[in-house]
Amino acid sequence: MVHGGGARVRVLMDAGLPATASTAPRSRAERRAEALRAECAATEALTVLGHKWVLRIIRELGGRTQRFCELQDALGGANSATLSQRLKLLEDEGLVQRRAISAMPPWVEYSLTAKGSDLRGAISGVDRWAERWAVPQ
Repeated sequence: MVHGGGARVRVLMDAGLPATASTAPRSRAERRAEALRAECAATEALTVLGHKWVLRIIRELGGRTQRFCELQDALGGANSATLSQRLKLLEDEGLVQRRAISAMPPWVEYSLTAKGSDLRGAISGVDRWAERWAVPQ
């Protein structure tokens, strides 16, 4: 079977990739829809990560479980209302677990979930890249 130039390039680009469930060629519309879904997922993740304090919260909680005040001090005195909002966002996203220890006095601890720990690893990779390539400001 003779492949045209584009098909041959596609075969070379796909070499070593896991086989997809469907062996039938996908249409251009299907490929565009798949790319859009992937872009939307990345955009959603970056939207969450782009909020002020979020990256620092993930880094701080990666070391150990912390109470609200401990986390606030570790972050350099983040505004308590803002920190509460960010922790709630991260909890809603499944990245942070909130555990109430006691009602009186109020005692709540925060820790990373498995999903949050996985994200921390990705953030570490971005940190390494930034240390190597980002221009100091």
